[in-house]
Amino acid sequence: MWLLYKTWIGQLLLRLPLTWWILTWQHHRIARYADGPKSKQSIKHFIKTYKIDTAAAEKPVEEYDTLQAFFTRRLKPGLRPLAAPDNDTVAVQPADSRCVVYDTVEAAHRFWIKGQHFNIARLMGPGYDTRDHWQHAAIAINRLSPSDIHRLHASVSGTIVKVARHGNKFMGSQFAAIHSRLDIMIENDRIVMEFDSREFGTVVQVMIGASQVGSVVALVKEGQHVKKGDEVAVFAYGGSIMVTLFGVGAISFDDDL
Repeated sequence: MWLLYKTWIGQLLLRLPLTWWILTWQHHRIARYADGPKSKQSIKHFIKTYKIDTAAAEKPVEEYDTLQAFFTRRLKPGLRPLAAPDNDTVAVQPADSRCVVYDTVEAAHRFWIKGQHFNIARLMGPGYDTRDHWQHAAIAINRLSPSDIHRLHASVSGTIVKVARHGNKFMGSQFAAIHSRLDIMIENDRIVMEFDSREFGTVVQVMIGASQVGSVVALVKEGQHVKKGDEVAVFAYGGSIMVTLFGVGAISFDDDL
């Protein structure tokens, strides 16, 4: 992947329609395999490769019928207790992952998001005033590896206002890919989910699929009320990224993030 995303030869290849046809074909081929019964035989190898602690899984390994079922497993209840569960003024992390936070989108673009044409308007899609309010939003970025739990959760309590799908590519979510000049976060298949929170105002979570991720599946509908920590979406097989956006002045991130 490093050769594809970080070298001049890879950059040339990514300009060719044939390259994208091959990447898309490979993406769908792996997704179909992960959904099929034959993939059950790959679960043990997957566990060994990514050094997964199976004791944390909701069910014994042998009860998962496909690689996809294991990949989208839940944790045993109680393993990830919520911070201040009865206090909705405290937001929570949406997923098991590595996380970086920035007080402004500009800082995130300068230090972490290297896409050549990245901007907040293209990330969120139509329907948002990105000239002022969202242009200076605070941003939390969660990058999930294949070993993580790919159940995604609401960071805040509130009502689901919008669930929209954008993008049509499946570029990788590896470190080399994200930190290349490619626009993975605004071109990949993704779900944009908007929350109306009494405590934080409008909060937007963007679930971004990647190569080998079969799909991003929303588990909630517009108009539904959720509590922080509730499941709202799931990533199918592969790695992936989640972005949470808070309006100007709506949140103060903990110092240890």
